[in-house]
Amino acid sequence: MSEPNTLEHVRSTLNRHRAHILATYRAVGLGIGQTPPPATSYCITVYLQSSADLPQEPVTVDGVPLRFQVTGPIRLMHPGET
Repeated sequence: MSEPNTLEHVRSTLNRHRAHILATYRAVGLGIGQTPPPATSYCITVYLQSSADLPQEPVTVDGVPLRFQVTGPIRLMHPGET
């Protein structure tokens, strides 16, 4: 098994658990990011519509930390839209 902080392991974890993370946290999007210093490593960034969906405790999936960011609603923009 890969080390939890490798990009390969984080990508694999995100692919395996995407549907579960989206549903569990009512996420509007997911991505791969980095944890804040001093222990910078890869993490899964979970974009939330509301701060009401923020978990109370730190969360990891297969050893990969989830980092939550409230963005509000996200919508697809079409070419030419601003």
